[in-house]
Amino acid sequence: MSHVFELTDEQYQIIKDIAESEGRTPEDLFLAWAMEEETRYRQAHPTYYETNEWLRHLGVSDEEIAASEQRVRNERETPHDADA
Repeated sequence: MSHVFELTDEQYQIIKDIAESEGRTPEDLFLAWAMEEETRYRQAHPTYYETNEWLRHLGVSDEEIAASEQRVRNERETPHDADA
């Protein structure tokens, strides 16, 4: 999917001139700027995940999370001998 937004000729020329001076295309320059802005935003607005959300963020499936939770429940229910 792609999106288009409009710039005046003057706005585009500024972007084009800066990009050319850095050996880039206007598209590359815009993408670099957008990524810098995203980084700045994320630093100003950090996201903190709860455990399961963090695991999902890392790519762990819901099935794997459920299996892990079941193992923890089983372990809690199993009596442990401190002398063993």
